[in-house]
Amino acid sequence: MKTGYIKWILFFMLCVSNLFSQTADQRAEKIQNGTNESFMFADGSYYKLNNASDNNPYGYGYWIQAHTLETLADAYQRTRNVIYKTRMKSILAGIRKYNNYGAGTYHNDYYDDLDWLCLASFNCYNATKDMEFLDAVHDIWTEIKTGYTNGSMSWKKGCNTPCRNSIANSPAIVIAVKLYQLEGDNTNLQMAKDIHAWMKNNVFNTDGGIWDSPINFNPDWQFSYNSGMFIAACLELNLVTGEQSYLDDGVKACDFMMNFTRNGGGAFYLNETGQGDGGLFKGIFAKWFIEFVRIANLPKAKKEHYLQTINYTADYVWNHAVDKTTFLTNSDWKKLPTGAIDLSTQTSSLHLFESVASLNKVHIYQDSNYAGSYAQLSPGKYTTAQLFSSGIPDNYITSITIPQGYEVTVYENDNFIGVSKTFSTNTAWLADWNDRISSIQIADTNSPAVTPVSADTSVINVFQEINYTGYNVALDIGDYTLTQLQAKGILDNDISSFKILKGFKMTLYDGDNFSGQSIDLTSNGAWLADWNDKTTSLRVRANGDPTLGGVYSIQNKNSSLNMDVWGSSQAYGGNIVQGTVGTGDNQKFILTHLGDGLYQIIAKHSGQAVTVADCNSDNGVNMIQSPYTGASNQQFVLASIGEYYKIIPRISGKLVEVSNFSSANGANVQQWTDVGSQASGQWKLISVASLGLEKKELASTVYVYPNPVDNTVFFNTEMEGKNISIFSSTGSLVSEQKVSSNNSVDVSKLSTGTYFIGTTKSGDPTVKFLKK
Repeated sequence: MKTGYIKWILFFMLCVSNLFSQTADQRAEKIQNGTNESFMFADGSYYKLNNASDNNPYGYGYWIQAHTLETLADAYQRTRNVIYKTRMKSILAGIRKYNNYGAGTYHNDYYDDLDWLCLASFNCYNATKDMEFLDAVHDIWTEIKTGYTNGSMSWKKGCNTPCRNSIANSPAIVIAVKLYQLEGDNTNLQMAKDIHAWMKNNVFNTDGGIWDSPINFNPDWQFSYNSGMFIAACLELNLVTGEQSYLDDGVKACDFMMNFTRNGGGAFYLNETGQGDGGLFKGIFAKWFIEFVRIANLPKAKKEHYLQTINYTADYVWNHAVDKTTFLTNSDWKKLPTGAIDLSTQTSSLHLFESVASLNKVHIYQDSNYAGSYAQLSPGKYTTAQLFSSGIPDNYITSITIPQGYEVTVYENDNFIGVSKTFSTNTAWLADWNDRISSIQIADTNSPAVTPVSADTSVINVFQEINYTGYNVALDIGDYTLTQLQAKGILDNDISSFKILKGFKMTLYDGDNFSGQSIDLTSNGAWLADWNDKTTSLRVRANGDPTLGGVYSIQNKNSSLNMDVWGSSQAYGGNIVQGTVGTGDNQKFILTHLGDGLYQIIAKHSGQAVTVADCNSDNGVNMIQSPYTGASNQQFVLASIGEYYKIIPRISGKLVEVSNFSSANGANVQQWTDVGSQASGQWKLISVASLGLEKKELASTVYVYPNPVDNTVFFNTEMEGKNISIFSSTGSLVSEQKVSSNNSVDVSKLSTGTYFIGTTKSGDPTVKFLKK
């Protein structure tokens, strides 16, 4: 590889070394908040059937309410925020109040719908220990058992063999086992075993898929939720009996999903694109598949393979299907939502993101085999009091699941003293440490990674411990009293380190309500020194120049060319580039101050806002124009550096800069990591009233267009017949081609990502492009 190529690639690696997606916890919280804002009825008693209505969804929507209720228990475990417990109780009461099958009851004519509400109530009970939820479990289970005959469950009351559907049977196994673990009734365990035997003989096919029923072998009806619930049933039976055959059945069902239902080996169920009932199927699969992978005793390589697909799916859905202004998710996981979104579709997203967030937590269980009440813990230190506040009484823990690379040190006394022992793998029974633990330390020993930055409006992460460890919480611009911090999960006097996006400022106060001593912070701090464990309230602000406003030409320091809406486009999504200095309104921008040096930037000719495309915080994302909505990808901090400014997108904390340090007319304007002093990311604001125009000679720089590209890239200068090499972002040679007669090369077979083009002639420039 030529030296020039190496330099470019090393520079690229340096620039992106701090690039991460938003944390799993932040994603889950945003989806929960978006669901609450768009779907919750005014009195909090039910979620609307879709975000465009205000209707009572019961009857048809009973089972969907149950699943959304279940995600609230997951959110409560993740945050310990009492608001989620309040919502749980309100929704359960709403189900009774509005139930079309019997007002004031949990009654339903469909046994699978009863299964879902029973499972949701069980999850709520295990999260809160509130007896109202366990009472609901018992009431519903009594009714469910009326559908059990001859070793299997009916799908609906009043029908027998024709409706022995899979989806009424697998969930009943899970409930029966959980009740057996809780209460020791052997009839429930035997019922679970018998149903599994019936399913294995009647609906579990040779590939590992689950037929919809014993009389429906249509491959198009091998719905994802059938597989997910069968996998869940196999896990529960394996845990309680210790029989390997159950685990083997679960693995076979998982492998069916891996082999037959992934899109090009990546994300699950991109082919399920409908709403209504079907909008929830893949979310149910995601929840229970993730539970299986987290808990089951699997070979390391297989677990890693499953986890890779889970994480790929979550990233894919977040990047392609989640609207970062509303946090609604499309039923088609390949594109952003438009129009009304059904609750079923949104709840699939809740299941996915809540379950993925659970993967980076240690799970603490009251009983052996990961049963009974439980709680989730992030890396950090937990005294007896802190364990109790997380839902874990003293001398309570019997089994524990541990993410790969984590170490859990348990102590027999409070404050990390006395005899101790370290665990690093799932342990179904703690033996001599059963009901003996009074304090815990959890360490993530995986390779250090920068805490992910928000893909929306969270600009600061605060951490419980030094060196960015312990629990962490993301904060947006705003004022946070002690009560508001506690609602976010931040305890009083508990912050030790923090990370902050460039262009922002955090002010800490040692008193509540922004009183007492204070300190301003504008860059990452691995240890707060004198301010360690001292913060009671805080403020987060932009940290720009507040004196600007008016109409400006925005000129790049590196090229002396102007920011330009290409072709004077009036269209939504019109591309923003740099252009030869001119007098057109497409090179004039109206800056409106939003406070503390934060601005909206409006193209004068179109009235549309400069926007980071796709609400994306990644490097290389283009600037486009779109109607101003006040979203974080349309707001920018203007930070002064002498006569120039850095333009910092609120969504990412990166820089608005010209791609590839180009001096060429038409070169893309994008966002990229601020590596310190790149001239391509510095801009002069020239008031239109004093605008002096002079003709510039363009440097003879090679660039390609369009960029990003789908299939074919074209060169701006004559390259026909030249041999070129294409390298990946890690320096691997991926293609060698000759430039065609139309001055282009084919990149259609490349995977999505960043690439570099160079010619075989030493000294020729290397050009970066993004493949969609």
